[in-house]
This record gives sequence, structure tokens and C-alpha cells, in this order.
Amino acid sequence: MIEYEILNLEEIKAMISSFNDLQSAYNLLQSYSIESPLKGVEIKNLKLSEEELTRFNFILNSIQSLIDDLLHITDQNIIIFNAFQNELLAKFKRSYKERLKSLELNKKNLQILGNSLIKNKNISKIVSNISYIHSLKLTQWLELIDSLKENTTFNIIIEKINEFYQDLIKVRLNEQLSMIRDKFDQTLINEYKKAFYENPSLSFSEYRHIYENSLTKEELDQKQDIIKNKREKLELEKLKENQERQDTLYQDYLRLPSKEFERKRRKERRGKLSKIDLKENNNKIEISKETSDKIEKFKNSFDKSLKNRYLVQEDDGKNPIDLIRERKKKKSEEFKKYKKHFEAE
Repeated sequence: MIEYEILNLEEIKAMISSFNDLQSAYNLLQSYSIESPLKGVEIKNLKLSEEELTRFNFILNSIQSLIDDLLHITDQNIIIFNAFQNELLAKFKRSYKERLKSLELNKKNLQILGNSLIKNKNISKIVSNISYIHSLKLTQWLELIDSLKENTTFNIIIEKINEFYQDLIKVRLNEQLSMIRDKFDQTLINEYKKAFYENPSLSFSEYRHIYENSLTKEELDQKQDIIKNKREKLELEKLKENQERQDTLYQDYLRLPSKEFERKRRKERRGKLSKIDLKENNNKIEISKETSDKIEKFKNSFDKSLKNRYLVQEDDGKNPIDLIRERKKKKSEEFKKYKKHFEAE
């Protein structure tokens, strides 16, 4: 039976410490010999006594003997350490294989235990790796594009993508148009639409800034005058339409019989009165009698002026048709006045 001993690093360090000391001493002597000023000097050229020469030869012989011993020891140490290294590697491989075997056995047992727990819904499965598919590179698309053009499914998908993209552009364009005020010319808005389809990231404020910078001051003033005149014409058109609508209503009223006209007039009065909402003020404020008389006096005068100025005065003596004709005449004069004003400009 093979006995396994525990690997002790301290013993290994003690084994190689003496070798390290010897190696450092050798390196130190070698550095001294390199730095020595007597390097390259022959012994016969030195003036030494017989005793000094004997000592010098002894030192040289000792150094040579030391070198030979070091070479022998180094060779032996290399052989020993190679064997030691091989033995360590073999032991490490054996221990690693045993560890892998135990891990494999434990992994199988863990799988069996984990599957039973997942089956009984005691635990949930953890996804450790995210599965994904790499997208095609541009060069691969270029190689496939010719064959994809003949593919019906691919063409249908491309059409749907194009429709979705066009819908997104329209939504963004409508958002930009909703922020435009009425003071801008319709021509400028149409030009912005064309520029937007070329560059969907372009906002109306950016386009207007670029457009105004491209114009001179005279051209810009001329554009503003044109916009102003168009706006005035639109207001005149609205006034005309309103006048025509009122004229049509008056004509309809004139065609009505007297009883029907009176009925409609009473209905309008009831509608106006129903819109008035009177709220009582329950908060009583203590005021003096003199102040109360002043307030009451002012209230009576205010009610009287308000009634004379804004409320419809009943005139039972006048014919309602005559009243409508008078109002129609006043409106016609007012329309002619505005018309002359705009035509003069």
C-alpha cells in the first residue's frame, strides 16, 4: 500500500536554503572578480615575496577547487530538483484527477437532487447562461441580398417595415405641425413638409431658423407683409361669411309669420334667462346704516344703467319685423364700412 505524505513547504524551503546561500556567495565572488583592478594582470609581472606568492597560489588553488565542487554540486542539485519537480507534478496530477472524480460524482448527485426539487416546485431553475443569436455582418448581408430579393417572405417583411416607418414619420410630422402657430405662411409649412421627409429629425423651429438666415432683411420684411395681407384677407372672408350667415338668418326671420316670430322671440328670451345663475351670499357683514344706504343707492343706479345699456328693451308698440329691418340695415352699413377699409388698403 502506498503511503501519501502531506506536502510541507517549510521543509522544501529548508532544503533549498543552503543552496541559495551558496549561490549568492558565488555570485558575490564573481562580482568581486569582475570589479577587481588586478584583472588581466599576470602573476610574473607582480612584485611579490616568496610568502605572498605561496599564499596567492593557495588562494587560486582553493578557488579552482571551490569552482569544481560547485559545478559538481550544481549538477547533482539539478538532477535532484528535476526528479523532485517530476514527482511533484505526478502527485499534483494524481490529486487533481481524484478531485475531478469526486466533483463529477457530486455533480451527478446534485443534478438528481436538484431535478427532484424543481419537479416538486420547491426551487426554481436558475438560468446561468443567456442564449442569443449573433446578427449577420454587413458582408454577409451583401452576399445574401440578391437571393433575398427573390424571396417572397422577405419582401413582405420589408414592405411592412417600410409602412411602419412611414407611419412613424407621419406621427412625428403631425406633432411638429401641431406646434406651429397660425401666423406662419402656408407656403413655408409646405416647404417644411418636403424638407421633413428628406430629414425626419428636422424640427420646424430649426427649419424656420435656417430659412430666415438664408433670406435678406428686405426679403424677410416682404414675406412678413405678404403673411400680414393674407391674414387680413382671411379675417375679411370670415367677416363676409358671418355677415352672409346673419343675413340668411334675417331673411328666414322675415319669411316667418307674426305668430311664429313672436314664439321664437319668447323662446330666445327664456333661454337667456335660464343661463343666469344667481347665487345667494349667506355671509353677513356688519356695516353701519350710512354705509348700507350708500351701497343701496349705488346698487339701484348700477342696475338702472345696466338695464338701459345691455338688456333688451321691450317695445310693444313697434312691429318686430320693423325692428329686424332696422338691425339688418345697421349690419349692412357696418359691413360696407369694413369692406371699404380693406379695399382701400
